Amino acid sequence: MSQLAVRGVSKRFGGVAALTEVTFSVEPGEIFGIIGPNGAGKTTLLNCISGLYDTDAGEIRWEDRSITGLPAHRIARLGIGRTFQIVRPFGSMTVRENAATGALFGQPSGRLQPRQALAYADTVLDLVGLAAKRDYPVRRLTVPDRKRLEVARALAMRPRLLLLDEVMAGLNPVEIEQALDMVRQVNRQGVTMVLIEHVMRVIVGVCTRALVLNFGRPLIEGKPEAVLRDPRVIEAYLGERYARQGGPDASPTQADGEGGGGAGQ
Repeated sequence: MSQLAVRGVSKRFGGVAALTEVTFSVEPGEIFGIIGPNGAGKTTLLNCISGLYDTDAGEIRWEDRSITGLPAHRIARLGIGRTFQIVRPFGSMTVRENAATGALFGQPSGRLQPRQALAYADTVLDLVGLAAKRDYPVRRLTVPDRKRLEVARALAMRPRLLLLDEVMAGLNPVEIEQALDMVRQVNRQGVTMVLIEHVMRVIVGVCTRALVLNFGRPLIEGKPEAVLRDPRVIEAYLGERYARQGGPDASPTQADGEGGGGAGQ
């Protein structure tokens, strides 16, 4: 049984079709990638799964129950956490206090006591590599560390599925490798993951399967290496320059951020 099943999901904003009949499934423990040009509907899809947007058609099932139309807070308490492209930590709080907010308000069984939430915050900060900075004010964190904190806040809710929206954006190659290690470590804890990413070596490096969206429609789904070699994906998203430089086997300095159609945006 698939842990997450998206069946024929469509979403419109006025006269614009953001998603059209999107169908895919995610298995327990899988890292599933979603790629596509800017404006392809990737974040809209995560918003539908997490309850921030209502769908106009189709069904979303989580662990064999329909969550279509449920509000975001109920979906979160069913075990689905997420991060956002734009990281907005609480600026007046410490790293530890920020992480504790997820534990305070996102537990399936209800709210924890502050002391319990802080203790669990320490656990997730260690998992994402921020334990040594737990007492820092947030303003002292670098961009990569703020992204780690965003993941920590989501993990503090104890999700069984984590939706990651471009957590590698803006990172240099060394920082990307560190973030990849974090993703693998989180996945080893039994957390299923769906990630949106423009950095192709991330998709190839950690994802078991990938879905390509283009203008809100599914283009192809399959093993990342095969997907990234598909002529339709090269034409719609990656660009011929990416293909000439070696496709998914190209080095990060050759391929990352140099495709057509927004592959590095």
